[in-house]
Amino acid sequence: MKRLLLLALCAGLSLAALTTPAPKPVPKPKPRATPAAKPLPLLGTTFQTLPPGKGRTEIEAACYRCHAADILVQQRLTEKQWTAAVEKMMRWGAVVPENDKAPIIAYLAKHFGPENKGFQPIRTQTVR
Repeated sequence: MKRLLLLALCAGLSLAALTTPAPKPVPKPKPRATPAAKPLPLLGTTFQTLPPGKGRTEIEAACYRCHAADILVQQRLTEKQWTAAVEKMMRWGAVVPENDKAPIIAYLAKHFGPENKGFQPIRTQTVR
């Protein structure tokens, strides 16, 4: 009797496996198209320059060792926030003579304060 039940169970499972449709293949995602006329620039490309003004030369000497202008121009910090950021960078090794600190902070607050609307992000492609 047990053999008969086991045989019936195996036959039922085999029949179910034969009649169950195969799963549909998952379609591959289509690559996103970019305009063919102008490919995206590579990540790490520098695009921005600092506007002229008192303090620019000092910033280029102190900040460009680690940062491109692209990092600075996207900021929207108050004078108090710029002071904290400059002091933090000095603690982390930025070489800023004490007499250059005030012109740097004033320049950054003037050009890249909360009203800064000049920055527009640029789409880039990944490095392969």
